[in-house]
Parts: sequence; structure tokens; C-alpha cells
Amino acid sequence: MLRASSRLGIYEYKFGQPSLKKAFGTNIVPAVKPRQPSALRSTKLANGVRVVSHDLDGAVTSIGVFADAGPKYDPIATPGLSYVMRFALQTSNMDSSLFQIDRVMRSTGNAYGHGEIGKRYLSWKAEGRRDMWEMPFEMLATGVVAPRFHEADIERFRDTMDNQLEEMRWQNPREYAVDQLETVAFYKEPLGAPRMVPKIANDRCSHKALLDHWAANFLPSRIVIAGVNVPHDALVAAYEKLPYKHSAEAPHHARAASPQLSHANEETQFYPGSHNVEYEARASAMGSMPDMQAEVIAAVGVPTYGREAGAKTYAAALVTREVYDEAVRAVYGSRGSPNYYGVQVFYRPYSSAGLIGYTLRGAPGEVEAMIKTAASAFPASVEDAAVQRGVHCAHVRLLHEQTEMVRDYCDFIATSPYGVGELTQAIAAVTKVDVEETLKKMLAKAPSMYATGDTFSFPLVPALNRH
Repeated sequence: MLRASSRLGIYEYKFGQPSLKKAFGTNIVPAVKPRQPSALRSTKLANGVRVVSHDLDGAVTSIGVFADAGPKYDPIATPGLSYVMRFALQTSNMDSSLFQIDRVMRSTGNAYGHGEIGKRYLSWKAEGRRDMWEMPFEMLATGVVAPRFHEADIERFRDTMDNQLEEMRWQNPREYAVDQLETVAFYKEPLGAPRMVPKIANDRCSHKALLDHWAANFLPSRIVIAGVNVPHDALVAAYEKLPYKHSAEAPHHARAASPQLSHANEETQFYPGSHNVEYEARASAMGSMPDMQAEVIAAVGVPTYGREAGAKTYAAALVTREVYDEAVRAVYGSRGSPNYYGVQVFYRPYSSAGLIGYTLRGAPGEVEAMIKTAASAFPASVEDAAVQRGVHCAHVRLLHEQTEMVRDYCDFIATSPYGVGELTQAIAAVTKVDVEETLKKMLAKAPSMYATGDTFSFPLVPALNRH
């Protein structure tokens, strides 16, 4: 039935409430207290632990425990053991179970998780209110000092490990391809250790393997405590009053043989020209998408400068990555999302070396054309304007990925050998000569390659600028 009268707007009804046509009262802007950030501080404790913090006077705190015990330290017989360690040290300790830890984190409003940086460091972090960090920190730090590798917990991890590997394979195929490329490019070398647990090694990551690995690698001298927006002295005091003390003279550490692993000359671990193709009918393997188009995902890479070899060379690699990325996009189009079909540039820094190259994703018949595109885009020489754009992009990416969020900045101050100012100055000082030297270094060795998908072969790539 049509109405004869017009509809009323909600503001026209008389509810006895303030009029919606006018602002409620006066606009009162609360006084904003200017921040008073302190300087970055670092303290070496008597037991060898390093505590580093930067109180920016912010409302959100990020605190973490970092161990120099990443995938490159994994025993050859138990690849991926460090990935299991990330779960094990976060889910229980000698005082608390997973339930108790999770209850404390939730009751204090903290988010918590674990991570890995540059195949060298493992991390356990919590992020929450500035006045609610001490209990979460005690939980995480106690897990590293006095872990409890409960058999029941480890059994629960097994399905989780397999599921997360499969999830990465399907949801982030480019990242999965680069992970696999590392195992090919640095075959059976420390840098070739898988970041996650291969299915074949799932049952090897046992209680004893974890305990032996922890005793050998988690000495106090290899531990860093880091915090952002937390008073430095309070962070030191919170660590020193933990219920369990960490000492290198403890029997478990004293008996274990700590691995002697050099971070210098990591480039010698690279195998030029190595390649691996794993056929997979992805539509059939996935099952839930029977009409999925046939596709190939591949990663091609060569060694370059790493993160810890010097601020100048690291900055040159960061800028070169942007220069190459711009050249690829100029030929192929927009960078797009990780699921975008086409060519994308990647750079993974380690300690003294890094891996740089490109990933591609597309139909089997398009693979050769994509390789030609990536090869033709490789800038054998660059213009000053391209270098300046690369400097700007590298600077923005550094600030966005490593300093913008407190959790990322916590990683940075705990693991970076440089300060933000030093690194940004090094990036600004990169010249055309530096970029061209880095590009020449990329051409010095034949690239390694990994491919998976609907293909039994993959065109060999003798050099990034040739096909």
C-alpha cells in the first residue's frame, strides 16, 4: 500500500534526545602531551645476556626474547628443528603450561607470537599496553631459560607443522618457492637448512632432539632481550628477577658442545647453476579447486651482499633490489599482490651474504616468455635518476618494514648491527657506481632455480641477463 505522506528522517522524530541536527555540546579537544623519547640503550649483563631498549614514550609496548639459534644452526639429521623450538619455547615452561601462558597473555591484553630473522635469530614477543608488559615478559623469558619440552605438546605440534607448510604452499606460493630455492641454492650448507619442518623429518623432532639443541645453542651469551616503549632499567630488573637464573655453567649447557658456525664468507655456500623441478598437478593436489588453471611457480636467484657485512654494501643491495624491481615493473607491469601472475623481484639478506632474484607465476606455456621478460629487464647499466628513485624506495621500504610498527622495530634493535640513522645515511649515500658493482656481482655466478607446478622441465637460466 502506498503512503500518502512522506517518510520522516530519523532526526525528525521527537524522542526527547538531543537534536541530531546539531553537534553535542562544544568540541573539546583533549590536551595532547608531547612525547619524550629517551635514547637507545644497551646493557651487557653479568651472565652474558644483552638487554637493548628504546623508550619512545609510546602507549604500546613490544618486548621480546631473541636467540642466536636460527635454522642455520639446525642439525643435518633434524632439519626444521628450530621451527619446532619456536612453538615449544612459547607454549610451556617449568612453571606454566600452554593454558596458563595463554591465560596471562589474554588477561593482560597482550598479543604474542614467535618468529625468525635472517635464518640466524629466533624470537618470542609480546605486544600490549605499556603498563601490562611484565607478566607476559616473565612468561616468555622463563620459557627460554627453563623450557619444558612436554611429549604431549610435541605430538600436537606435528600436525601443526605439516598444516602450516601446506598452507604456505597454497596461500603464499612465491614465498614457498623462495624457501625451497634456498635449500637448492645452498644445498646441505647451513643456509640451505629449511625454515619449516619437511614432512620427512617431522617425527625426528623429538623431546631429546629439542633438549640437546636447546642446551647447545641457548647459552646466555646468545640471548638478547629487547623492548620498545619500556623503561630500560625496568626491563633489566624484570629479567634479573626471573624465578630461574640462566647460567652458561649450568650442567646442561656445560655438557653440550656449542656449534662453531662462522657467519663470514656465506657466499661460498652457494651452488651456481643448481636447479630442481618438482612436478605437481596443483588442481588435483589441492582437491578443493578442481577447475583451477594449470600453473607454474618458480624462483631464480643469485648471491649478493648480506645484512651484516657492512652498512655500505647492505645499503647498496637494498637500493639495487629497488632498481631491478622498477626495471621489471617497467617491462611487465604493476607489482601486484603475492598471488599476482607475473614476475616479481625478491631479496633475502642473511649475515655476510644474501639471495636476490625473481619469482614468477603463470600458465606453463607462459613460463619461457616470463623468463625472457625478467632477463631482458635486468639493468646491466643504470641512470642516475633510476638510482635516486631506488634510494628513495629503499629508504621508504626500510622505514615501513623495519621501524614503523613497534613489533618490527623491536626485531630491528635486537638483531641489526646498525642504527636506523646509520642505515638511512648509508642508503642515501649509495651511488650509481655502487649499484653497478652490485649488479656485476649478481652476474658473476650462474643462478640457481626451483620450480613447482604443472611442468616436468624448466628452461635453464645461465645468467640473469641471458636466456
